[in-house]
Amino acid sequence: MTAFWIAAGLLTALVLAVLCRPLLRRKTAAHASRQAINSAIYRDQFAELERDLASGALSEADYASARDELERRVLEDVATDGAAAPVETHRRLPRTALALGVVLPAAAVALYFVLGTPAALDPTARQGTEPTAAEVEKMVASLAAKLEKSPDNPEGWVMLGRSYKVLGRFAEAAAAFDKAGPVIEDAPELMLEVAELSAELNSGRIEGKGHDYLERVLKSQPDNPQALALAGTDAFFRQQYADAVRHWEAVLAQVAPDSQDAQNLSAGIDKARSLMASAGQTPPPAKPTPPATAKVGAAVATSITGRVELAPALKTKAAPDDVVYVFARALQGPRMPLAVVRAKVSDLPMDFALDDSMAMSPELKLSSATELRIEARVSRSGDAIAKPGDLTGELSPVKPGAKGLQLSIDRVVP
Repeated sequence: MTAFWIAAGLLTALVLAVLCRPLLRRKTAAHASRQAINSAIYRDQFAELERDLASGALSEADYASARDELERRVLEDVATDGAAAPVETHRRLPRTALALGVVLPAAAVALYFVLGTPAALDPTARQGTEPTAAEVEKMVASLAAKLEKSPDNPEGWVMLGRSYKVLGRFAEAAAAFDKAGPVIEDAPELMLEVAELSAELNSGRIEGKGHDYLERVLKSQPDNPQALALAGTDAFFRQQYADAVRHWEAVLAQVAPDSQDAQNLSAGIDKARSLMASAGQTPPPAKPTPPATAKVGAAVATSITGRVELAPALKTKAAPDDVVYVFARALQGPRMPLAVVRAKVSDLPMDFALDDSMAMSPELKLSSATELRIEARVSRSGDAIAKPGDLTGELSPVKPGAKGLQLSIDRVVP
């Protein structure tokens, strides 16, 4: 903002200098009279007569006659053109220049505040401005209307599906991904998003096309941690606990032993083993957890992990079924979330993980930002957009790859 005003001031000063310079200068233009010009001619002619007489080219009598004639002409010119031509003088106008120097900058500033966008110069105001729920719904509805008119836009359908997913409209999100067509099958991360939506819509089970996509990813990428985690969740809710343990242990072997992911996976594996024992089944032998590979370490750099909890002073203001959103935004740049996790108040305190697979747009991923703002919000209405009375908390700045964050939902949205 400071640079803008400095540049605007310098340009205004330059314009004023150009406009005021003629008003502050005194310019005089004197024009030679006809008498002055003739006098110079006569002097030359007198000098020439003197030279001719000295050289003998002109006799005394001829010299006297020519001189008399020349003097007569001089006297005639003096009589008819004795007054000199007027002299033009442009006087200075300092008052006009002063008035212009005051009025022009004032008028420019006033016009900018009337016709321009002063708020665009305040980065703090831009960062703190939350779009309203109505504005977000309008943008999503506008995108949906455009895609209905021009459906041959797979990237647009993917963006619409991710937008619906953030808003918690999972059935519409699944329908939008379905309209994206073959582009889904070319991207494992998109196939896994469809599988995740199927789990949301079927109480943890992955059905139909989502199940087919999950199998395809596991076949081509058997060590894909997100695919293994989803397969374990699907098996757990189908009460196929041995398969759940097998998949989750495969993921556990790829993460750092002291990470939140490892703790979550270990808790799920213990739960599945306990349920198997309660059903009279023999749990598979536990496998030792090897250290994380270099490949997984590189992937962790594009994720954020931590734990979110509700401040004790606000627990009476939230119901167990209220929706909880945890999301990452770029500290500088677009307000669109780069990654989102959805849960319920009853799940708190809760460990969370945000990564590139949760991006709403391929161009806006968590790893594309240098600094992040991690926010958590309890939404009574279920909308992802903040409303008065919602509960919220945030951490910033956070670097991609940060682990073990402690995020507290500790204030009420005014």
